[in-house]
Amino acid sequence: MERKGQKGFTLVEVISAMIITAIVIAAAGSMLFYGQRYWSNTWKRANLQREASYAMQRMSLSVRAGMNAELEGDGDAVKIYRATDWIRFFLEQENNNLKSEIEGEVPQTIINGKVEYLQFNVTGNTVTIGLKLREDNLQTHFVSTVMMRNYGG
Repeated sequence: MERKGQKGFTLVEVISAMIITAIVIAAAGSMLFYGQRYWSNTWKRANLQREASYAMQRMSLSVRAGMNAELEGDGDAVKIYRATDWIRFFLEQENNNLKSEIEGEVPQTIINGKVEYLQFNVTGNTVTIGLKLREDNLQTHFVSTVMMRNYGG
């Protein structure tokens, strides 16, 4: 029997609306979650590249100002002789730190705990630097060849 003038929603309509609302909320939540994760990884990658770029720039400037350079160890360290002193860049193996040391001063950390690979090669007045950083599942790898402007042989 049908009643005239009765207003409202049936149980089927209410359940259908709840299911559709739940699907929309789940989709929106999923988009926010994955968007946040993507943004976080992008931010970490940018910071890792910024750190590697800073380290490469610092080492390159020292090489350019150098008069001579010599490898130490297996090529994971280099000593650059300048007009009045020397500067040394090296990988601290036990904790993956990139450090610099100026003659007579305490070594300073340039990159803390993220260096996977550091390799130097000296040929005449050029120094090739290979640097690879890793953090979590992200990595960046830089290679640069720099000439010493004040090379003395």
